[in-house]
Amino acid sequence: MISFLIYIARICSSEGACIWRLKHLWLLSYIMTLWAMVPVSYAQTVPVSVLSAGVTPQQNIPDHIDPHAYLSGSWGGLRDWLLKRGIDIRISDTNELWSDPVGGAQASNNYIGSTAVEMVTDLHMLTGLPLGTFDISAMEIRGRPFSNTPLYVFNQTSNIEADDNGRLYELWYSQKFLGERLAFRIGKLDLGHDFMVSSVGLSFLNASFSWPIMPDNDLYDQGPVSPVTTPAIRFRYTLSPQWNFLFAAADDNPVGAPFINVSDPWNQNCDPAGTRFNFNTGALFFGEVQYRKNISGRTGTYKFGGYFDTGRFPDQSDFKRNHKTNWAVYGVADQTLQHFGRVTELDAFIRGNWTAETDRNQIVYAVDGGMALKGPFRREGDILGLGAGLGAASPYLAQADRRSGQPAQGTEYHLELTYQVQVTPWFMLQPDVQGIVSPSGGVLDSRGQRVHDEAIFGLHSSVTF
Repeated sequence: MISFLIYIARICSSEGACIWRLKHLWLLSYIMTLWAMVPVSYAQTVPVSVLSAGVTPQQNIPDHIDPHAYLSGSWGGLRDWLLKRGIDIRISDTNELWSDPVGGAQASNNYIGSTAVEMVTDLHMLTGLPLGTFDISAMEIRGRPFSNTPLYVFNQTSNIEADDNGRLYELWYSQKFLGERLAFRIGKLDLGHDFMVSSVGLSFLNASFSWPIMPDNDLYDQGPVSPVTTPAIRFRYTLSPQWNFLFAAADDNPVGAPFINVSDPWNQNCDPAGTRFNFNTGALFFGEVQYRKNISGRTGTYKFGGYFDTGRFPDQSDFKRNHKTNWAVYGVADQTLQHFGRVTELDAFIRGNWTAETDRNQIVYAVDGGMALKGPFRREGDILGLGAGLGAASPYLAQADRRSGQPAQGTEYHLELTYQVQVTPWFMLQPDVQGIVSPSGGVLDSRGQRVHDEAIFGLHSSVTF
C-alpha cells in the first residue's frame, strides 16, 4: 500500500499538477453590498479548506449538494453526477491581510493566502467492492511569512502562514472494520486533524489555537501538520458513543532536514512540492483518549494524550549536543456552557501541554483557552470569540541566553478577539485583533534591540468554490 501511495504522489509532483491556482480580490464596496443583502438565518458552512490545522475533513460523501453553498454552484449538475459515483471535489480559497503597527521589530503590512483542492473518492460507491475511501489534496500557498520576522514570536499569527509553495498536501487510504467501530488511515497525513484538537479553538486565527505552541516549536518541521505532512498510519477505535481511542505512528521528520536550519527555519523549502516520503529518521507516536458527556443538553468533550519521539534533539543550552528521544503529555476540554434560545450558544475550551524534558525542548509547558459565542445578534452562522494563551521557554534556554549576554527568555503571552461573519453560505469574513506580550519570552531583534509587545490587526476571508 505504501509503495502505491508513493507512486501516486510522484505522478502529482510536477509543477502545477493537482493544483488549481485561484485568486480573488475582495473590494470593500462588494463586501458591504453582500453584507447588506444577507439574511441572518444562514447556517454556518465550514470551509472545505484542508489547510486549517485541526479541521477534520468530511468523511461521508453526501448524495447531493446544495448549489447555494458553493460560489461555483453545481457545475451544471456535474457535481451531483460525481457524488452519486462517490467522488467529491472540494475547492476553497483563503486570503488574509495583517498589520502590526505597534511593537515587534518594526511596523509592517502583510498579505498571505492559500488555495486548496481536495478530491475524496468513496471506492465502495465507485466500484461496488468492499473498499474504503481514497483522498488526495494539494495547496498553493502565497504571500510572505511574517511571524519570525519582524514579529519574533513563538507562535504563528495565522494558521495558514507558510512559505510560498505549491505542494501536495495529504494522500491517504482509509477503511473501517468491526461494524465501523475500528477505522485506520494510511498515507501522507496531517495528524493535527486528530490529535490535540479543540473544536472551540478552531474558531480563532492564531495558529496556536489549532496546533498548540508547544509541539509547533519542539518537534521536527513544526510537527506533522499543515503544510508539511508525514508518512503515517492512524487508528481510531470507537468503544461507545462516549469513548474513543486514537493511536498513530509516523516518521518524525518528513523532509529529513536538520532540526536547526538557519537558511530554512520551517524546513518547508527542503521539500517544496511536498512529495518526499522520508522513512530514514525517528519514529513519532501519538495516543489519545476521548470522552464525551452530555449534561442537560450541554455537551462536553474531554481528551488526554501524549506523544513520544525516538529521534535526536539538540540541547537548548548547547546546540552541538543531542539528546535521544522526546515526549510530552496534554489535555483538552471543550464544553458548552449555556444555550440562549434556538440560535445562540456559549462554548469554552482549555488545553494544556507539558514535558519534563526541559533540556531538549524550547517550550516546556503551554496553556491556552477561550470562549466562543455562536449565533451572536441572532446571526446563526456567526461566531464571536475571545481567547488567550501562554508558552513558557525552557530554563536551559534561559541559561544559554545569560551566558551569551542576551536577555533570558521567559514566557510569551497571546490574546485574540475575533468575529466570524458568515456573509453567504460560501463566503466567510473574519476581522481579528491579537496582542502579544513578551514576544518569544523577551528577545532582541537583528539590530540588538528588544522586541516590544505587539498589537496585530487582521482580516481573513474564506470562499468555498
